[in-house]
Amino acid sequence: MIRGRGGNRAAVSTSGTEAAAGGHAPAPLGPAGKWLFKAGDGRLTAYAATPEALVRWTEGAAPGDPWSGPEPLDVPGWTGTVAMAQNREGYVHFVALRYPPGGEGEPEPAFATQFQSGRALTDWHGLGAPGVRGGPAGDRIAGPPRIAVNQRSGSVHVLVPLRQGGIVRRSRNSEGAWGSWKQVTPETYGGELAAVMPAGAPLELLAFGPAGIDRWSGAGQGRFALADRIGTPVVPGTPAVCETGRGRATYFWRYPGDGSLVAWRAPHREVQGGLMALGGAGGHGPVGVGRAVIGGYDCTVLAQNGAQGGIELTAYVTENEGYGTWWASLGGQGLRNPQPAVDAAGRLVVGAFDRAGNLALARQDPGQEGLAFGPWRAA
Repeated sequence: MIRGRGGNRAAVSTSGTEAAAGGHAPAPLGPAGKWLFKAGDGRLTAYAATPEALVRWTEGAAPGDPWSGPEPLDVPGWTGTVAMAQNREGYVHFVALRYPPGGEGEPEPAFATQFQSGRALTDWHGLGAPGVRGGPAGDRIAGPPRIAVNQRSGSVHVLVPLRQGGIVRRSRNSEGAWGSWKQVTPETYGGELAAVMPAGAPLELLAFGPAGIDRWSGAGQGRFALADRIGTPVVPGTPAVCETGRGRATYFWRYPGDGSLVAWRAPHREVQGGLMALGGAGGHGPVGVGRAVIGGYDCTVLAQNGAQGGIELTAYVTENEGYGTWWASLGGQGLRNPQPAVDAAGRLVVGAFDRAGNLALARQDPGQEGLAFGPWRAA
């Protein structure tokens, strides 16, 4: 297990660093947030956004079986923008921006779900032009939508930043009925946001603006309140979020200047909170974040594009950032947009895309001590 700078450290190793070639899919744009999931049947599924389509790779039904994909998934009016989240049953919910029928007008959010590995998505359900009664007429979407899932009730929340009307949301309850668009924040931000609904806690989000970062939290009866104001700059396109404790979430983003990663968590009597340095200087692009049991410990796993051009990984006991992080190389020169997950055998898996848009994965090697990995292989 990788531990802090002052603790015991087992090296992350690879027996190969280059992904196998194959396919000619367009280079993925990278969906917002998490894109690699373990389904209810234990199989991994990966998604990517290309200029032409939303595409999917699905792990074979038995160990060693080949993956299927890249398989295009039809999104009428596709614009290339999508976000996704998974519920406790393993269903993956999507929100995409699409053009209205006929291709004219402003893009609008649409919602769909994948219930089973390798099966078709549900029909896309248009959510209409986001806005609220009495808001600015003809307001436009300012950035990519986000989606959050209530893991207890199964409700789904779609959040959209607007150019003038702040941030709005539209929610679907556990019976599948959609409500109307409602305002979350009256303030207008630059379009960057991260949203999550930790178990036992209300929906919350971080909104990123030129003056810093604001955390908004549900205050009951559909209202939201400004909970925290964090005065720190952020590299655009890098925020991520992970539920790390009961009713708690930890946010991650890249700091301008040296490109290092930081974590932030609301102050809590049980764990350290505030802004915490995670190292990884010289890295670039979004950070992939997940949780895994490593050596019997619940760990937070981060993957990034490192300063040397390959994929770097760190893992630490969840909510113990204060002990420090140690980054190790997984090789994979030329790969990008890494994402960690856990497979059906309990092994940590890191997925990434090569320059041609092919999916490559490196898996934990349980036959070696510590957190060791086998070679990168094409899906």
